[in-house]
Amino acid sequence: MDLLLSLLLDALFSGVALWLASKVLSVQLRFTEIVIAVFAASLVALLPVPILGWVLSLVVLFYLLKHFSDADVWPDLILLVLIGRLISFLAILFLVGSL
Repeated sequence: MDLLLSLLLDALFSGVALWLASKVLSVQLRFTEIVIAVFAASLVALLPVPILGWVLSLVVLFYLLKHFSDADVWPDLILLVLIGRLISFLAILFLVGSL
């Protein structure tokens, strides 16, 4: 149950953060593309090796966003991934801290 909740929270916060970051950075992405990319990255982040899973999730997220958009790698996609993951991480920390 905790694994499913972790997956859903990560996908929710990452999706919202990426959607907001895409609007700020003017990267053209549809909501369904963001959902697919975030869900795949969240699944990869659940790998049992802590650091490796998180790093691989960044790679998967970056690859899928590059596949779905025509945006430049630098600065658009790199900033999109970093900002989206940072906001998601901070939101989850805030949520866990408030419980």
